[in-house]
Amino acid sequence: MMVLLGLLATMVIILASGITMYVTYQHPALAEPLTVAVGVAAVLLTGIALTRR
Repeated sequence: MMVLLGLLATMVIILASGITMYVTYQHPALAEPLTVAVGVAAVLLTGIALTRR
C-alpha cells in the first residue's frame, strides 16, 4: 500500500512540475521554466516529507 502511495505522489509531483514548466515556457515573463519546475517539485517533496513524520 505504501509503495502505491509513493508512486502516486511521485506521479503527482512530476505532473505538477510538467504543467508548471509548460505554463512558464508559454509565458516566459513569468520565470525560467526549469527553475520554476524544480521549485515546485522541491516544495511538494518537502510537504510530503514533513507530513510523513
